[in-house]
Amino acid sequence: MQQIFLNQTLDANQSLTLADDYFQHLIKVLRLQINDQFWVVDAVQNTFKAQITAINARDFQVSLTAQPRAYSELPVKTIIACALSKKDKVDWITQKATELGAHEIIFFKSQYSIMKWSDTVVSKKLTRLNQIALNAAQQAHRLLVPKVHYFATLEQLIATKSADFSLVAYEEAAKQNESSNLAATLHTMNPQQSIFCLFGPEGGFTVEEIAQLRQNGYNPCGLGPRILRAETAPLYFLSALSYQIELDKDLSK
Repeated sequence: MQQIFLNQTLDANQSLTLADDYFQHLIKVLRLQINDQFWVVDAVQNTFKAQITAINARDFQVSLTAQPRAYSELPVKTIIACALSKKDKVDWITQKATELGAHEIIFFKSQYSIMKWSDTVVSKKLTRLNQIALNAAQQAHRLLVPKVHYFATLEQLIATKSADFSLVAYEEAAKQNESSNLAATLHTMNPQQSIFCLFGPEGGFTVEEIAQLRQNGYNPCGLGPRILRAETAPLYFLSALSYQIELDKDLSK
């Protein structure tokens, strides 16, 4: 069943008129009809079943019924920050990271980043990526939509973001006996805590960047014995985290 998000608090058993993008997507594209149903998630993560009661030329009406649903969010706040990658990899990372449960997605420019965003395109890029996150959150039946942000430098990112646990994925970590940092961190985490992990571009982080991150409390960690592509690494991290805290330890209870 389809799902949409509304940026308002809703009441049970109320009626609602929807138009604009909702009308275009649900009525024009998906061709929903009177009596068809879909999910609605409001601004405070309440869930409702909406049943279409009338369809007009430019809008449609629905009746809402409160319908609690199983909690679908990771029990720990998870932030990933990825250096800019080439071509459409940022789109791919945004979509898949949203499906895997990230609460916030950040892109930033690092020394080895091939892709560069000029100041004039940042707003347009973020609008597109936030729309991708919205669509992915609806498809995955999430209860919140992760926000996508951008930082022009690693220094700005370090100064702005913090979490209970801060990691940086570094392929040299395995050689320095730091590959266990990820597993140790995930075993230590408790519900409601936060974790922040950084990922480099295709060329990886420079030694200077890793040193800077270490000085600011980021622990380098390996992501298994294989070298992962820039767009694969954050998805590996999110999958490992989900297994550890949702399927293995079941911290969500």
